[in-house]
Amino acid sequence: MFVANSQISSSYALEPVTRDGAPLLSVLRRRVWVILLVTLLAGAAAAAFAYANRNTYSSTSKLLFRQTIGAEINALGLLPASLDADNLAANNVAVVDSRRVAEATAQELRRLGWDISGEDVDSDVKVSSKRDSDVVDVVVSASSARRAALLATVYARTARNIAEGDQMGLARRVLRNVSGQLAALPRKDPDSAGPANRLRTRIENLRALAETGTGSPIVIQSGFVPSSKTGNPVRTIVLGVLFGLVLGIGLALLREQADRRLHRPEEVSAAFEAPVLTTVPRSRALKRHVVFGQLPSEVAEAFRMLQVNLRYAHSKPVRSVLVTSSRSREGKTTIAWNLASAAATGGLSVALVEADLRRPSVAERYDLEPEPGLSEALRGEITIAEALQPVLPLGDVAALNGRQRRLNVLIAGAPSPDPWALMQSDAMGRVLDVLTQHHDLVVVDTPPIAHVADAVSLLRHVDGVLVAASVNSTSGPDARRLRDQLQALDARVLGVVANGGTPVGGYGYSSTSPPSVAASNGRPPGEAKKTDEAKAADPAHPPQAAG
Repeated sequence: MFVANSQISSSYALEPVTRDGAPLLSVLRRRVWVILLVTLLAGAAAAAFAYANRNTYSSTSKLLFRQTIGAEINALGLLPASLDADNLAANNVAVVDSRRVAEATAQELRRLGWDISGEDVDSDVKVSSKRDSDVVDVVVSASSARRAALLATVYARTARNIAEGDQMGLARRVLRNVSGQLAALPRKDPDSAGPANRLRTRIENLRALAETGTGSPIVIQSGFVPSSKTGNPVRTIVLGVLFGLVLGIGLALLREQADRRLHRPEEVSAAFEAPVLTTVPRSRALKRHVVFGQLPSEVAEAFRMLQVNLRYAHSKPVRSVLVTSSRSREGKTTIAWNLASAAATGGLSVALVEADLRRPSVAERYDLEPEPGLSEALRGEITIAEALQPVLPLGDVAALNGRQRRLNVLIAGAPSPDPWALMQSDAMGRVLDVLTQHHDLVVVDTPPIAHVADAVSLLRHVDGVLVAASVNSTSGPDARRLRDQLQALDARVLGVVANGGTPVGGYGYSSTSPPSVAASNGRPPGEAKKTDEAKAADPAHPPQAAG
C-alpha cells in the first residue's frame, strides 16, 4: 500500500512538502523576468545619462536672501511681517528660477558674444534650496569649464539685480502713495503736525530704499571654474543597476501580492482542501496529444503514480472517478485520458467516458471516430458495446507486454440539442453502472462543474471526484468556489492533480534497457475500429442503455 512520507521531497507524494524560505525564492524565480527587465532598463537609462553627460562641467553660484531689514523698514510693508521659512524658501527659488531671469541672462551673454537663448539658459541651469534655508543654489552644466563658471556668475548676478529692481520699484510706488498722503494733510492744522512728521520719516526711508534697495539677495558665491568633468560614469551605471534591481524586486513582490493565481502545489492543496495526488510536469508531448507510450518518462510516471494513489491510498480501490475543474483549459481531458491509459498499461480493464457533450475533443485529439458515441447510446440508437472504441495506449505491443489491456473509449458522439437533459436521464446512470460492473476503472471526463450543471447528477454514480488544477493559471477564488460547491453537493473529493507544475525531486530514472518496440510500430489510436474481434475482447457486452 502506498504511504506518503512527509519527510521525503517528491513531486508525486500525496501531500506537498514545504521548505523554509521557499515562498520568497519561488516568487523571485517566477518574477525573474520582471526583475531583469527593470534592472536592465534602469541600467540602460543610467548608461545613457552617463554617456550624455560624459563631457559636462558643473559650476555653482549661491544667493543669500535676507528676510529682515530692520523694524522701521519692515513696517513699510516691503517684506512680510510674519515669516514662514518654507514658503519664503519656495518664493526665493521661484524668483531665481523664473523665465525672466533666464531671458535677461541670455541677453547679457549675447552682449558678450555668446549665441544663446533663454531656453538654452533655462535648460542648463538648475535652481534649488534646502529646507528652511535662505541660500539658493544655482547649478550650471555646460560643455566647458569656463563656460559653466561664466554662466553661473552671470545668472546669479542677473537674478540679484532683478530681485533688487523689483524691491526698488515697489519702494517707489509706496513712496508716491505716502507723498500723496502727506500733501493731503492740512498745513495749518495743529493736529496734523504729528502725522505729518511720521509720514516725512517714512518718506525718507522709502526714498533710501528706492535708490539703494534692501541689499537682498546678495551673491555669496560666484561661479567657479571646475577642475574636472561632472560625475563618474561607472558609479552612475552601478547605482542605476542597483536602483533597478531594488525597484524590480519591489515590483515583483507587489505583482505577486496582487496575483490571485495558484503557483505551487501547496497552494493548490490548501485552496481545494484536498491532497495533491500528483504533479504533472509541463511537456510538449501532452500538448501534441501523443499516445501514452510516447510520453517522456517523468510525465508517464506522474500518471502512474496518480493511478496508484487512487487505487491503493484509500480503504478500498476507486472503481469510478469523475474528472472536473474550476474552469476550462485546466487540462482535465488530458489528465483523464492519460490516467485511463496508465491504468490500462498496468493491466487494468479501463473505460474512458467523454461526458462533455458541449465541447467534445477526445475524438479529434486522439484520432478516434467522432460518432457514434455516448449521445447515441443514451438515446437508445446503439448499445454501449457498439459505442466503445478500443485503443492500445502503448501501441501494438500486446505480445511483448502481456499486462497491457485495451482502453475502451466512449466518446461524446453526435452533438445534442439538449445535452443537459441527456446527462440527467436515467440512461446515463445505467451507462456508468454497467461500465463500472465490467471494468476495473471508469474515468469520466466532464465539463467544469462550477460553470456547467450537466455533470452534477453524475456525482452519485461515481466513487469520487478528481480535480484538475493548472499551476500558474487556476485562481484562488475559482478554486475555493469549486471546493465550496463540491462540499455543498456532498461530493467525495479524492484529490487534486497539479497540472503544469515543476516536479521537485521526482522520478528521475528509468529503465537502462532500450525500448522493446517503438510506439510508431503499433496501430495509431484512430485505427482501433470497432470490429467483432474487439467486441469479443471486451469483458462483456452490456445491454442497451435506453429504456
